[in-house]
Amino acid sequence: MVALQIRGVSESTRRTLSVEARTRGESLQEYLLELLDREARDIDNRRLLAEWAAGPPADEPQPISFVELIRSEREPQGSSPSGKLG
Repeated sequence: MVALQIRGVSESTRRTLSVEARTRGESLQEYLLELLDREARDIDNRRLLAEWAAGPPADEPQPISFVELIRSEREPQGSSPSGKLG
């Protein structure tokens, strides 16, 4: 693990964080480590969601719709499905 040091934290901020840690039954270090880990996960999740929203890169193969593939194989060429059985 890496050690981080944060300078310039105001006394009121330190006090607020210490009280919250105590309320949770944690040390200040445990509470801050959990807080940092959660924020890092949220950043990763937001990045992943942004990638999904952007869609696949143009040079990546597109996913196959197996339903459409099967339908296209079942339908005779040049006709549309009538919805009637047999």
